[in-house]
Amino acid sequence: MAYGDAYFSLIANAIFGLKTAKMMDNPVLKSKSIAEFWGRRWNYLFHCVLKRGIYKPMRKYTAAAVASLAVFLASGIIHEWLNYSVQVYHHAEAPKDSIYNPDNIILGSNMAFFAWQFFVMSIEKSFGEISSAKVPQQLVPFLVIMTSLPLAFWFAEPYFQGRFFWDYEGILPTVIKMD
Repeated sequence: MAYGDAYFSLIANAIFGLKTAKMMDNPVLKSKSIAEFWGRRWNYLFHCVLKRGIYKPMRKYTAAAVASLAVFLASGIIHEWLNYSVQVYHHAEAPKDSIYNPDNIILGSNMAFFAWQFFVMSIEKSFGEISSAKVPQQLVPFLVIMTSLPLAFWFAEPYFQGRFFWDYEGILPTVIKMD
């Protein structure tokens, strides 16, 4: 995503003289909390769409926690749809007994990942941001990453299994294992 953001920004600036907002703002190293990671640094465009389309309208009628849960669940649903769509596209002709056959796709891991992120963010909100605790600032990015890393396979595995990144191999440098 960061590559696409950089390429698009470069082209928009060079051809049209437009300045673009960063879609990613170094979420791994600059985030001082889980909320900052997801809300201000990771995929800012998607954050804005969900905030305006789900969070703010729901916030008029419900508590902040309910509106936040709706945003994370919507994100999970969108990612599940994306995974399903990519797998159907890449594997429409897969044998019936193959895990790649669209009829055999197991959904739910992205939804579980985003539900976990909501849970972790809720805990952070209850106890205060990591950066405000008595933790050395150099350790904060590591702690933020560790809230996602143990369960990152819930998010990433369907993308790898569904060969989501195959479409990028033609335009981006790709590291592959050589036999």
